[in-house]
Amino acid sequence: MRKMFKFAKKGFTLIELLVVIAVLGILASVVLVAINPSERIKEANDSGVKNDVGQVATAVESYYTTNSGSYSGLTMSTLVSQGFLKQQVSDVTLDVGTYQTIVYGELDAKSTGCTSTGYWTYYSGDGQTYLCCDTAPSVGTAGAFVFADSEDSPGGGTSCTAQ
Repeated sequence: MRKMFKFAKKGFTLIELLVVIAVLGILASVVLVAINPSERIKEANDSGVKNDVGQVATAVESYYTTNSGSYSGLTMSTLVSQGFLKQQVSDVTLDVGTYQTIVYGELDAKSTGCTSTGYWTYYSGDGQTYLCCDTAPSVGTAGAFVFADSEDSPGGGTSCTAQ
């Protein structure tokens, strides 16, 4: 009598392995779409910009106090050379007027609520921080704080809101 050998199945077939790899690939792509890593990176960068604006704003106020209530001669390099900042901050703009100063940085994330570009802004005239949309704020020629599409006062128009 002839013996029939029954082969025990050891391991997985090629088809089974390919199916498992395909399912894992689909799950990985769903997770990547759900967490949107590029938006998280932009939010992290925005957090850094907000921190830098805060540091420069503190340095500006320290300079103002040390300089007998004057912003004259204030530049980013002055803040560094006089020890108010450790190093120059590249993603922050300093706009100095006679009676007030604006420090702002450009934000990337869509979470700002702006249609195009958002600016995290510190205004020394009232010590407030604002979110300004679409156009960077500036110190007006008469020393008034000017926002795009707004009145000459902080938060007075539609483009800037106090934070």
